Amino acid sequence: MDYIVIAGQKVRLSPLPQKEVKGLWLGLIAAFELLCFEFNGTKMALLVSKGNNTYSPVQRRKISQKLEAALNMPCAFYFNDLPTYERDRLVGQGVYFIVSSTFAFIPSLLANRKTGKRNFGERLLPSTQYVLFYHLQFRSLDGLSLQDLIEVMPYKYSTLSRSMQQLEALGLARFEAMQSRTKRLLFSADNLNLWQKAQPMLIAPVQKVLYSCECLTEGIVGGISALSHYSMLAPEEISTRVLASEQLKALESSELDLTTYEDIQRIEVWKYPPIPTTPGYVDRLSLYLSLKNDHDPRVEKELETMIENMPW
Repeated sequence: MDYIVIAGQKVRLSPLPQKEVKGLWLGLIAAFELLCFEFNGTKMALLVSKGNNTYSPVQRRKISQKLEAALNMPCAFYFNDLPTYERDRLVGQGVYFIVSSTFAFIPSLLANRKTGKRNFGERLLPSTQYVLFYHLQFRSLDGLSLQDLIEVMPYKYSTLSRSMQQLEALGLARFEAMQSRTKRLLFSADNLNLWQKAQPMLIAPVQKVLYSCECLTEGIVGGISALSHYSMLAPEEISTRVLASEQLKALESSELDLTTYEDIQRIEVWKYPPIPTTPGYVDRLSLYLSLKNDHDPRVEKELETMIENMPW
């Protein structure tokens, strides 16, 4: 092997220097070809299997930790092919790996071929806005690694990796190595200033509006009724229901008749799942964005009051 592909870039490989190989254990040398490469200013070791070894994800984690301590550099395993479920097992153990020219799990370099050179534009992705609003309203995400985020977010690694890169590209956060090889998320300002800084980048959460002739209990409360929960405004007679796209699919498979024509029950389908701030109701910041174009003076006033009273 002369090179590998990371984030769409060809990266040249070279043998691990002999002076470093001499200090390693014989079982490792017998099982793997030991190479090294440099990407984004970071030097890494690459282990390429010499045969069909069957190391478990836990064993690979222990090998990588031992090798990292010996070489003082992170290391990754190379695979010609790897099923998705095996990738997930390795990700779960925090094992770095590269699959041919198609995929790279190297969080400390934020390297993923599918997202490496994307132009993110000036508007937040739905998943990025979810991460930001989760941080602003529910729980601080400062200091968490990408693997930590996977455990609390309703998104997979590739989606979250893309969102982390966008936060960094737009100056809302950065990834910084802290006392290990793992980079951790750090937001660029306190919550109020972060909200103000993000204003031009925010997206309306509502993807589409549907109606039903029957009252629903699915989803959570949004619209004017949600605003009434957070303010002195009177609620709607029948509360707007907010659904994530997965909930809509389940609803569409039922016998319920949904239409785009105005009817009894208003249904909003959102671009990202509801953030778990207040049980049964959409979060304040997403609600503000969903209603900010409602020009009823009473709604405008209560929206302003709700934001002013946010516990930043």
